[in-house]
Amino acid sequence: MWEFLTANAKALSVIASFGTMVIWLFYAHLLYQAFKRQRQARILINQGWGEQINSVAIVSNMSHEPVYIQCVILSMKLGDGRKFRDSVTDFDDAEPWNAKNDPREVTRQGPLNTGSYMNLGTFQTLLRQSGQQHGLINDGDDPVQRMRVREFKLTVVCNYGPSGEAIGVQRKFVVHGEHSDRLRPDSIYSRRLTNRRARRKMERWLREQVEHAARGDTPQRSP
Repeated sequence: MWEFLTANAKALSVIASFGTMVIWLFYAHLLYQAFKRQRQARILINQGWGEQINSVAIVSNMSHEPVYIQCVILSMKLGDGRKFRDSVTDFDDAEPWNAKNDPREVTRQGPLNTGSYMNLGTFQTLLRQSGQQHGLINDGDDPVQRMRVREFKLTVVCNYGPSGEAIGVQRKFVVHGEHSDRLRPDSIYSRRLTNRRARRKMERWLREQVEHAARGDTPQRSP
C-alpha cells in the first residue's frame, strides 16, 4: 500500500486538489444562492376571505428586508373589450386630515416590514374606484355588473434594498360564476416583474403618478 501511494503520489495529489476545489465550489455555490435569495424581494398578492367579488386583496412581504409600497395599479378589461389602467394607491374618499393619526387612512402607500401584510381593501372597492375615475359607474353601482368586468390585473410597485430600484409583482384575477359574482386568481403564484421592459413600464407609471399629482388630477389612461 505504501509503495502504491509513493509511486502515485503526484497523481493522488492532483486528485485530492481537484476534490478540494469541487467541495469549495459547492459551498461557494450554496453561499451565493443564500445571498441571492436574501437580495431578492418576495412579494405576494393574495385573495382573502372567500372567493366572492368582495373578497379582500392582501399584499404580503416575505422578503428578508422591508419594502416600500410606491403605488398600486389596477388594469381591467371590460365585456366590450375596452381596457383601463389606473392608480388606486390613494383612497378616493379620503381627506388630508384623515392622515393625522395614521397615513394608512388615506393611502395604500407606505413601508411594509418583513413578514407583514397590508390589506388593500376589497376587490370590489378597487374596481369601483377605477370605474368612478372614468365616470363609468356611480357610487352605489355594482362595478362588476355595471362595467361587465371579465378580468383584471393588480400590480404592486415597491422599492427594495439599498439600490432603491423599482420592483413589481402582479397577479391576474378572473370573474366567473353564473351571476359573475365569483373571483379567482388566474395562476397559483404572483408574477414577479423583473425584466428590463417591465422595469421601464413601472418607472413610467411612477412618473405619471408624480406628474398627475403635481397637476392635481387623476391618471385616466388605458394600457
